Amino acid sequence: MTDDAPPALLVVAHGTRDADGGREMATLLDLLRARYAGPVAHAWLESFAEPGIPAAVEQLALAGVTRIVSVPLLAFGAGHAKTDVPNGLAAAAAAHPDVTFAHGRVLGLHPALFALARARIDAVSPPSGRNGEVLVVTASGSSDPDANGDLAKVARFLAEGTGHRWVDYAFAGVTWPRVDEVVARAAAAGARRAVLFSWSLLAGLLERHVAAAARQAGAEHGVSVADAGRLGPEPLVAEAVLDRCAEAVAGDARMNCDLCAYRVPLPGLEQRVAAPSGGGTGARVRR
Repeated sequence: MTDDAPPALLVVAHGTRDADGGREMATLLDLLRARYAGPVAHAWLESFAEPGIPAAVEQLALAGVTRIVSVPLLAFGAGHAKTDVPNGLAAAAAAHPDVTFAHGRVLGLHPALFALARARIDAVSPPSGRNGEVLVVTASGSSDPDANGDLAKVARFLAEGTGHRWVDYAFAGVTWPRVDEVVARAAAAGARRAVLFSWSLLAGLLERHVAAAARQAGAEHGVSVADAGRLGPEPLVAEAVLDRCAEAVAGDARMNCDLCAYRVPLPGLEQRVAAPSGGGTGARVRR
């Protein structure tokens, strides 16, 4: 690879046992390769999915790549983004001293993702019928209050764009509230219809569990649940990835650290302050 050639783009995702998730990653990689001039590769964080970061970097290095820009294909800046991805890349960099690395930020609250989410919701929810309809935005959940707070912001910002005047959010696990709680309290407040949207990037088992729990709670409480799906492997997601890549290449990759548990003594998480960037504790959020 010549010095003026674009760096390789390495997309790092969580990993899933859902075969649909693997196929969706392949689709996203095709979209990226059609839009990016350099090599495009991927890695998974979980040990049950291959390749991991070491193998992916090794393959790129063997192909003659000398510069890599990594972008975490993650929705929020939680433990994977703050600990697992940086640690994995640091180990890969140490094993390949002749390769230069730059690292981007998570996709987070990229405007292209909101445009895609609105289209997903419009497909199952006629704008004229949203009075009294509750929009429920879901995510996997984390022990990191900063990441969990971002879902609350996603929900509010998305409702501003869709015109919903009733919005809530729920998590698949680790923290609260769960989707069955949200549907139950919406029903108690008079809702008869809910639109569910998952702020997730690729198909996964957690998303399926959340959708099933929402349908069951809706049946129990008399609430019709329309599933608007997730973000998925779409051109707008590829646009967000390439924007994060461009930020990293330009040296302008910024994280929102104002409320990070590694900087701010949040209740119950004070021990994280000033810990190394790879020093997540994995402690559960106190209910």
